[in-house]
Amino acid sequence: MPKSYLIRQATILQKGHSLHEKKVDVLLTNGFIEQIGQNLKADAIEIRGKNLWLTAGWVDMRCHLSDPGNEHKDSLINMLDTAASGGFTGILTLPHSVPEISDKSGVNYLRRASNDHLVDLHISGVLSDVKQPENLAELYDMHLAGAVAFTNGDQSVSNGLLKKALLYTKSFGARVVTHPSDKSIEQGGCVNESENTIHTGLKTSPALAEYVSVREQIEVARYCGAAVHFSCISAAESVQLIHQAKKEGLPITCDVSIFNLCFTDEEVLGFDENFKLYPPLRSEKDKKALIDGVNDGTIDAICSNHHPQNIESKQVEFDYADTGALSLQLMLPWYIKYLGATMQKTTFIAAVTSGPRSILGLSQVSLQEKSAANLTVIDIDEVWTLDKNTNQSASKNTHEWGLVQKGRVVATFNKNNVKLT
Repeated sequence: MPKSYLIRQATILQKGHSLHEKKVDVLLTNGFIEQIGQNLKADAIEIRGKNLWLTAGWVDMRCHLSDPGNEHKDSLINMLDTAASGGFTGILTLPHSVPEISDKSGVNYLRRASNDHLVDLHISGVLSDVKQPENLAELYDMHLAGAVAFTNGDQSVSNGLLKKALLYTKSFGARVVTHPSDKSIEQGGCVNESENTIHTGLKTSPALAEYVSVREQIEVARYCGAAVHFSCISAAESVQLIHQAKKEGLPITCDVSIFNLCFTDEEVLGFDENFKLYPPLRSEKDKKALIDGVNDGTIDAICSNHHPQNIESKQVEFDYADTGALSLQLMLPWYIKYLGATMQKTTFIAAVTSGPRSILGLSQVSLQEKSAANLTVIDIDEVWTLDKNTNQSASKNTHEWGLVQKGRVVATFNKNNVKLT
């Protein structure tokens, strides 16, 4: 990072900050915030824009890991570069690489490979033992090596396994993350079961599969007296159940995918395989309940659910396509386009900054003088196109390919490094 950067006339967005929603100049020197004020003068690289926002660095709660084993979809460095371009200075990865991150050697590989990058890699390990799925993996060894959470990702977690994990991890404070879904109800469905999809011929999966599991896992957490995090909830009933659990004082947290906040199952009627996602897109009623859940604090964080897939995995018939799409670089444009009218900007920013940090037990970022610069700088009016020149991923599985976007991250700062876009 060169010696100094001067961010000109950016609106600070951080609830509780004395300058919240005020326009200021911010001088960064050697990785620290040196000065905040008006009309600052310095020998520095200037960052200007039409309408700049300055926030704490964003943290993502759900990125699908394809390195090691599937680097043709995305390498680890590609993913971290994509995250930085999307405004993220930290990401939590799912552990289902090849091989899975199931012991300390896998954690050590990721930690060493990402150590010098601007983006902090928060590593999760699998809950289940690879050979005996109802037994726990080497959770404590992975925790000592640097894993901050444990999850089976999109795979099933029985109530018995969840009980073991919650009781075992209480002693060392690791976070257990689960995507709740009853696979016996889900039955391999690839789209939501609704009036929109029932006549498509596609195999459907009802929201019932999710909220039945949410109800059960809340009771397991209550029994264990332990915290659990629900990843990528997608159903209105799930929001209600989690709201009630929080009201009762249970240490439950949850996040929602940006896809499920912005799109509904009507999108699959065009059979665009980039809308084949997990969890599937739900109904308009579910989408509204999820937005309301973020607004009232029931939902703690918004995640990207970023999932790179190569051409051979996506450019096939909808039924046979793998799930997932790119989203890290699209979080900001989608907020502006789809959520700006129903979600205050400070609520959205909190859901990608302080919310994720609280869930993962990370230190909150201070936007004060003399503090380390862990920052995201946004120009909400800049127009750009996601194409081969701007895309940082090795894959391009998104319905937004080649389309114009409004709102761009122009700089991210962390660990005395900078990414300018």
